[in-house]
Amino acid sequence: MERRPREHDGLIAVLVGLLDVLVVIVLGFGMVASGIGAGFDEYADRRADAAQHDILVFAAWLAGGGFALAAVLRYWKTGVTHLLLVGLPLLVFLGSQGN
Repeated sequence: MERRPREHDGLIAVLVGLLDVLVVIVLGFGMVASGIGAGFDEYADRRADAAQHDILVFAAWLAGGGFALAAVLRYWKTGVTHLLLVGLPLLVFLGSQGN
């Protein structure tokens, strides 16, 4: 059994990469916007923490699910591109939560 990548893997990787950049920008804005009201009272802090947790969970599911789908469909370049463009910002988001 041969496990070669699909024929249009490079083109799909570029398209998925562009879409991933847009999604990560939106998630980053969500992380920033959810923390704007924090620091005023305890309710705003809890709401900001919950919103940032939801964004992290979504980004983790997006990174894992997208990579798994690309691997099942044998789009290896697409999977690695997706994992880099969504997984690395996810690690940055997780690092910012540790403060």
